[in-house]
Amino acid sequence: MSKPDLDAVKTYLGADTQYEDADITAALTSEAAAQASRCRVPGDAATWPADLAEALCRRVARNLAMRGLPLGLVVNAVDDGESATTRVGADIEVRRLEAPWRRLAIG
Repeated sequence: MSKPDLDAVKTYLGADTQYEDADITAALTSEAAAQASRCRVPGDAATWPADLAEALCRRVARNLAMRGLPLGLVVNAVDDGESATTRVGADIEVRRLEAPWRRLAIG
């Protein structure tokens, strides 16, 4: 597998994605950097393992979805006109996919 590019991420997001290429590219660039700071990624873009590639695509999808939630909060309607606020946390699937590649912080 190879490192995901714009076309690969657009395929991952689906044909009916509402995001512009510029937004996807910006998210891909920032998430690739974030992934590289936390994981041991291959230097050769042509030899990326499938789990890291999947995690990067998912990071981009989450990045784009979170742009509408700048505070990372979701308000859910509850009975009797009440509401509950939920803080959106880290993506557990990204953590699972990146686990074998994570760098260990020592000290």
